[in-house]
Amino acid sequence: MSSERKALLEKAYPEVRSFCCGLGLVFEVVDLRWGIRNVPSGDHEACEVFLEEIQRCEQMSAGPTFIALLGNRYGHRALPRLIPEKLFDALLSKLSKNPEGIKTLNQWFKKDSNAVPPTYVLQPIILRRNNGSTHQVKARGHHAQLATQVALCCLCFLSVFWFFLPTVTEREFERGLWQNDYESSALLFVREIPRQKSREGPKRFAKFMDVTGDGLLDAEAQGLLAGLKTRLFVKSQKILNLHSVELSRGSINPKCKEHAQYLDSVCEQFVSQMKARIGAAMDSLGRRKMWGTTEEEEKMDGLVVTEARRHIAISAELCRGFHGREGLLGKLCLAMWESSNVRHRPLVVHGGAGMGKTAVLCKLAQEMRGVLEARAVVVIRLLAACHPQKPDIDHVLHSICTQVCLASGLAPPSPLTVSTHLELLRFFWDVLEQVSQQGGALVIVLDSVEQLADQHHAHKLRWLPVDLPPNVHVVVSMETNSEAFANMRFKLESLGSFFEAERLSCEEGERIIESDLRASQRTLTCEQSSAVLQTVESSGCPLHLKLILSVAKRWTSFTPLTELRLGTSTQEMMSHLFLMLEEKHGKELVGGALGYITLAREGLLEAELRDVMSLDDDVISEVYRYSLPPIPSLIRLPPLLWARLRRDLEDHLEERWTDGVATIAFNNKRLSEAVSAHYLRSERRGRSLRILAEYFLGRWSGKLRPASLPGLSLLLSDRKVPPQPLWFAPGLANIRKLQELPYHLLHSGLWEELRQEVISKTQHRGKGACGSRSLPLFSCSKYMDCTETGLIRDALVLMKPSLCFLEGHMEVSLFYSELLARLSSLNSAFPTVIGRLCSQCEEWLLKYPDPILIPRSSFLQQPGGALQHTLSVLRGGQMIVVLRLLVAGSDDGVVEVWSMLDKQLVHTLLGHTASILAVKVIGSPAHCLSLAADGSLRRWSLMNGQQLFCIEEAVPIDSIPSSVHLHLSEQLLFVYTRTQVPPPRLASFTHCRMSLVISDPASALASGEGVAAGWGGASPEQTLENIRINIRMMSRPLRSMLVPPAGSVCERLPVSSEVSCLELAQNKRLLLCGLTSGTVLIYPLSLCRVLCLTAGTKEKHLAVAYEDSVCLFEITSRDNFPTVEGPLKKFALPLLHAPLSAMALLPDRRLLYGTSCGEVTLWDFGRGGDVSDLEPHRSGVTCVTVSNRGAHALVGSEDTVQRLWALNPLGFLFEGVLSAAFSETDRFIFTGSQDRTIKVWDVASGNLLFVQYVYSPVVRMVTFRDGFVAITRQGAIIRELFRCPDHIGPDYNPVRSFRAQYRVTSREKDREGPQTSVSNLQDFNPTQLNLNLVGMFKAKPSSACVML
Repeated sequence: MSSERKALLEKAYPEVRSFCCGLGLVFEVVDLRWGIRNVPSGDHEACEVFLEEIQRCEQMSAGPTFIALLGNRYGHRALPRLIPEKLFDALLSKLSKNPEGIKTLNQWFKKDSNAVPPTYVLQPIILRRNNGSTHQVKARGHHAQLATQVALCCLCFLSVFWFFLPTVTEREFERGLWQNDYESSALLFVREIPRQKSREGPKRFAKFMDVTGDGLLDAEAQGLLAGLKTRLFVKSQKILNLHSVELSRGSINPKCKEHAQYLDSVCEQFVSQMKARIGAAMDSLGRRKMWGTTEEEEKMDGLVVTEARRHIAISAELCRGFHGREGLLGKLCLAMWESSNVRHRPLVVHGGAGMGKTAVLCKLAQEMRGVLEARAVVVIRLLAACHPQKPDIDHVLHSICTQVCLASGLAPPSPLTVSTHLELLRFFWDVLEQVSQQGGALVIVLDSVEQLADQHHAHKLRWLPVDLPPNVHVVVSMETNSEAFANMRFKLESLGSFFEAERLSCEEGERIIESDLRASQRTLTCEQSSAVLQTVESSGCPLHLKLILSVAKRWTSFTPLTELRLGTSTQEMMSHLFLMLEEKHGKELVGGALGYITLAREGLLEAELRDVMSLDDDVISEVYRYSLPPIPSLIRLPPLLWARLRRDLEDHLEERWTDGVATIAFNNKRLSEAVSAHYLRSERRGRSLRILAEYFLGRWSGKLRPASLPGLSLLLSDRKVPPQPLWFAPGLANIRKLQELPYHLLHSGLWEELRQEVISKTQHRGKGACGSRSLPLFSCSKYMDCTETGLIRDALVLMKPSLCFLEGHMEVSLFYSELLARLSSLNSAFPTVIGRLCSQCEEWLLKYPDPILIPRSSFLQQPGGALQHTLSVLRGGQMIVVLRLLVAGSDDGVVEVWSMLDKQLVHTLLGHTASILAVKVIGSPAHCLSLAADGSLRRWSLMNGQQLFCIEEAVPIDSIPSSVHLHLSEQLLFVYTRTQVPPPRLASFTHCRMSLVISDPASALASGEGVAAGWGGASPEQTLENIRINIRMMSRPLRSMLVPPAGSVCERLPVSSEVSCLELAQNKRLLLCGLTSGTVLIYPLSLCRVLCLTAGTKEKHLAVAYEDSVCLFEITSRDNFPTVEGPLKKFALPLLHAPLSAMALLPDRRLLYGTSCGEVTLWDFGRGGDVSDLEPHRSGVTCVTVSNRGAHALVGSEDTVQRLWALNPLGFLFEGVLSAAFSETDRFIFTGSQDRTIKVWDVASGNLLFVQYVYSPVVRMVTFRDGFVAITRQGAIIRELFRCPDHIGPDYNPVRSFRAQYRVTSREKDREGPQTSVSNLQDFNPTQLNLNLVGMFKAKPSSACVML
C-alpha cells in the first residue's frame, strides 16, 4: 500500500492538517510502516512498538486515532518476543518427541529469571555489517523453521493459538479497532483485486501478495487474509471504505488514469471522513478554545490552579520512589515544629547536584499535608521542572501569592496592586503576615532556587524574607556550590537553618533498588545487584543510581557481567548510556534526536522532532546508508526509528503540556547538560539551531531540499514538512512558531532573518507582546549591533505597565496603537525597521473592522532617551546616597535600601508609623539612622535589614522635615529641632526674598522670588520656621522682620520669570510686578478671584466666574488688538453658593456650569436669567463641554461619572471625565478620564465605542479634523484619528481588553415641572438628532465605563 501512503502524505494529510490548525488542533500522523522494509527489526521489538504507539494515540488524541490500510498481503507472522515460563514449558512438552525442535527452541529462546514472573526471551538477529547478508538470511531461515514448529505445536492449544499465529497487522486491528470498541474513532480502507491475470507471475505476486520462501503463492496466508477481511466486513461495516482496482504489473501506477482516480477517491474519502470525525469530536468537547487562541482562555486563578496541580503531580511521582532520608526529614520537621509559634528563619536544604534534594522537598510537602490541620496551605514549586528555561521570580511569587490567597480567603494580587516588582514583593510579604494573623499554617517549598532567572537579581535572594511570622514556613533547596547558597549564608548568620542532603547509605541504596525493580516487575541476580551497589557506594548519588537502574531494568538474568557497563560517576554513566543508544540506533540518529530536544526552547512535539530530523542530512544519510528510501523524491525519517529510540528513553523523557499541546523534554537538568556537552559542540550546535530556525520559518515547506545519499548523486527531494504561517485563522496564532522561531534565529546568528521576519513585523510583535510569552528582544539587544532593535526593545519595556495592567492579554489593536504612539516620530530617522514596523501598524489599524483610534504623533514616552534606570521608590520622604547604597524614607514610614550597582531593592525597613523626617548612613556604610514624625529614632543594620535599637519620643510627634536635624559626633548623636534651639543670626538665613512691599495700613505684604504672593493678617506667634520657609503676614513695621509673626498665604500668583521689583498703587488698588524679563504685570486687588472662564463656541462672548458673581463679556477688536468689552450681563451668586469649578458657554448665550459641590445649572443670559437645575453629581464637577452645534453637553465629575445632556430639549444621555470634545460632525464625543484613558462615545446611542490607555489623565481636548488634539497632565500632546465603520457587530465589546465595568442602565425623563422653557415641544427641532426623540418619548439607555 505504498502508493496509497504516498498519495495520503502528499494530498490528504496537508488538507486535514490545515483544517485542524484552523480549529486550534495539532494534527499528527504516526505511520510506522513508512520508509521501512517488510522485515521486522533484529531485536523483535517492532510489534510491541506498534501496539504501544496505538495506545499512546488513544490516550492523547481528541479525534480519530486509528487509520487502517489493508491490501492483498497478510503480512509477516512474527514470533512473540516474550513467552511466559508456563506456556513455554507446555510447548517443550509437546515437542518431547522432536529433539531437533527442542534444540531449536532452546537455541532461540532463553529464560530470563529477572522478569517477574520468569519469561523466555527470543534472541535478536545479529547483523554483521561486514557480511550481513549471509548471516541475516541464515538467521531468518532458522526463524522460519522455528515459527513452523511452534505453529504446529500451537494447533494443539487453541487457547494460545491466537497468541502466536496472527500477523502484526492483525494484532494492530485487534488493539486499535476491536479491543476497546474504538470504531467511532477509526477509519478503514480495504483494497480488493477483481481478477488475477494469467500472465501475472510469481515475481509480480511478491509485490502485492504473500509468497513462500521458494517464491510460490502462500495459500495459507491468503486464507488468513480472507478471514480477516470477512471479520472486517461483518464487524466494521460502518467505517469500511472498500475499493476494487486492477493492478498494473503488480502495483499501483499513479500515471494510469484508473489508478489516479482510485488514489484521488481514497484521499477525498479520507479528508471528508476525517473532517466529519474531528468536527464531531469538537462538538462533544463543547467547541472549547484550544491551542493557539489569542483570547484569554482562563482566569488568572485558573492558570495558577493548573500550575499548582502540575507541580503536585510531579511531586507525587517523585514521592512514589522515595526511600530513606528519614534522618533529614526528621530534622526538617522538628525545626518547623519548634519554630511554629515564634518568628523564625527560613530553612535551607543544600547539597551537590543529583543528591536528591528535590525528592526530599517533595516528600516533606507530602508529609506536611498529612500532619498539619485542614486549614493549612502547602505550596510547592519545582523551579527546575521547566529547564532549560529559567523561571522568572515575578511569575513565581505571583503564582504563590495567588494560590495562597485563593486557599486562605484573601484578595488575590491584581494588576493595580502588583504592577511592579517592588509592589509584588510587598504583597508577598504582606500575605505571609496576614496568613499568620489568621491563625492558619502555611508551608512554602521552593526547590532549586539557583535555577531562577537573573531578572531582578533573584539569585541574590533579596525577595526571600529572613524573618518569618509564626505558623509560616519557607523551605528552599539549592546547590552548595551555587551563588544562591553563598548569598543565603550571608543572609542567615546562624547555621541552624541549613540542612545538607548527604550521600546515600548502603541500606538506603538497597531499598531504592528493590522498590524501583518491584514497580517494574523486574529483579536482578545476586552478582548484578552486588555490582550495582558497589558502584553506587563510591558516589552515594541518587541520580547516579537512577541512571544505573534505567539500564539495569533491561538486563536479563543471562546478561554477562562484562556487558553491564556501570559508570563510577554520574557523568560516566551518562556517557555509557549514550554509547549504548548509539550502538543500537545509530550515532547520528541518537545525537540528532537528543540534541534537538535539548536545543528547543519549550520542548518539541514529536511530529516536530520527526520533521526536523527529516531535514538533517546527516541523520538521513545514516538511516539510508544500507538501503535506499522507498521514494527518492520524497525523503523522510521513518517514524519507527524514533519510536524505538523513544522507547529506550522513556525513563529520561517527560511530557510537558504547554498551551494545550504536549511537548517532550528531558526530565533531568543534568542529563540535558550532558547531552549538550557530548553532542552539541560548536559546529553541530550551530547547524542544529539553523535547521530548527529554518523549520519554524517554513523555509522548506513545499520546496525541494538537496540530499546526498550513499550510492546516489546529489538529488532534490521533498521532506514533506508542514508550512509555518503566523496565523492559522483570524485570532488563532501559531504559538509554536512564536515560542521557538526568535529563539533559534537569535542563537543561530541569523541576524537579518531575525530583523526582517520577527522584529520588523507587526504580527510577531503583536502576538509576542500580547500573549503570555514575549519575544526575546532582551537577548537580541545583547548580541545584535542594531540601534533599531534596541529602540524596539526599549519601546516594549515602556509598554510593560500596560501588559501588567491587562495581565499580559492586550488586544492586538491596542498593542499596535501604543507601539505607533511611541515610535512614529522615529520613522524618518530609522526607516529600515522602525519605519516598516510603523507602516504595518498604521496599515493594519486602517483596515481594522471595529472602532479604533489611530495615533498621528508620538505622544507616549519614546525609547532611546538618556534615562538609564528608574527606581520605583516610595513617594515623598527623605533620601540619601552613600557610596553604593541609596537609602530612601517615605511618607508612610517605610525605609528602603537600594543597591546602586544593580539598581535593585536590598532591604525594606519597617517599624515607623509616620513619615520619615531624616535618614543618615553611618559606619562606612554598615548602619543607618531614621527619624520619623511618630517621634521615634531607629538604627538599622544595612547588612541584614534588622533593627538594632529604637529611641521613642526623640522629637515631638508630627514634626516636619525642615524642623529637625541629625548630627553625629564621634561618640554622641544630636537631634536638633527648630523650636528647641535659639534663633540663628540673620547672616545664617539662606532663603532670602528679592523684594518686599507692605501695604498701608500694614495689613498685607508681598514678596517675590519667581512667585508673586499676597498674605493676610495673622496672630503674632513667632517661630524660626516662618523665616526659613516663607515670609508670612506682617502686622508690624519692617523692623520686626528678624522674628516675624506667623501668617497664612491668601493667594499665589505664578509669573513667567524672576520678580525684580514690586509696587503698590493703594488708591487704585493695584499691585505692579516687574520681572527680570522686562515685563510689567498689573494685578487688580479689588476684584474677586477668578474661578473659571470660558469662551463661546463662536468665540464672540466670554463668561467669567468670580467668587460672588458671573459676568458675560464681548470679545471684539480695537486698533487691530483683541479687546474684551463689558460686562454685558451679570448675575450674582447666592451667599452660600458653592464655587464654580467648570462651565461652558453655548452659542445662544446660555451658560452651563458646575460647582465644586456637584451642582449643575443652565443659566440663560438671553432670557433674563432663566435658570434650570440639572441632576447634581455626588462630587465636584471637573469638566463641562458643549458640542460644536450646541445640541449636547457633557458634564464630568471627580467620581468618574460623566453625563451627556441633550440641550434641545434637555435630557440625560450617559455617564464620567476631566475633559471632552465633540467630533466635527457631532456624531462622537471624546473624553479624557482620571483613569488615564481616552474613551470614544456614540452620541446618538450613548454607547461606548473605544477605550485607549494613555498613561496620564487628559486635561484638555480640542476637535481636529476626523479626530482630536489633547494634552495630558504630564504635558504630552496627543493627536489621533478616529475611524469607525458604518456597522458595528453585535459581539463587539470595547472593554474586552480592560479590567473594567461597562453597564447599561435605563431611566425615565420627566419632561414636566419647572423646566417648561427648555422641555417644551415648541423648542424641539426634529432635524437635529434622533437622540432627542429617544430622550423625550421612551426610556433612554445610558452607558458608563469605570476603569478599575
